[in-house]
Amino acid sequence: MNPSIYILSLGILSLIVSCASYESKLRARAEAGEAEAQYQLASMYWEGRAIGRDPNQALKWDLLAAEHGHRKAQIRLAESYERGEGISRDYVQAARMYAKAAEQGDLKAEIRLAQLYLSGQGVPQNYAEARTLLERAAGKNAAEAQYLLGQIYWQGRGVTIDRVQAHKWFNLAAAQGHELAATMRQVVAMEMDRDQVVEAQRLAVEQSKAHK
Repeated sequence: MNPSIYILSLGILSLIVSCASYESKLRARAEAGEAEAQYQLASMYWEGRAIGRDPNQALKWDLLAAEHGHRKAQIRLAESYERGEGISRDYVQAARMYAKAAEQGDLKAEIRLAQLYLSGQGVPQNYAEARTLLERAAGKNAAEAQYLLGQIYWQGRGVTIDRVQAHKWFNLAAAQGHELAATMRQVVAMEMDRDQVVEAQRLAVEQSKAHK
């Protein structure tokens, strides 16, 4: 055998043995109830790394990790339920998983759960709960949350229509490059007088300084 081919073959064999050993140790930790190991094992099944791709096994380990409080597993599982990827679409379960991750302060979960409350998918429609979640996310400078708050105040969804507040939130989101927010800021400004625009801008500056 060509020496180069022989050396390459040994390298590949060593890599296979190493991967198998890693998977075996990871599985043992996962079966012992370690959430991070369960999440990593699920990732291997999702991506087909070292082991064959198996969505059913991936979902099994993600579910275990999620129930053990693993935030990333909760998000991935929520997205799987919401999109119907590898599992039947279930907005109730999606909302439940987003809620678990939101309790841990996950930004994406706060926004997605708020959107489910706005639409009434998987949870009873609740504008107040949606607004609370979005305000929490907006306080972390999440442009999408700021944009959605602007929509809530512009449309009067669970609140009295307030163009000053709408402009403030659209302005904050637009400052971070949110294109739809920039468009809506112009739309709302056309419905306001000069004093209202000045007040909205002042409030946006205050909000920005308070959450730097």
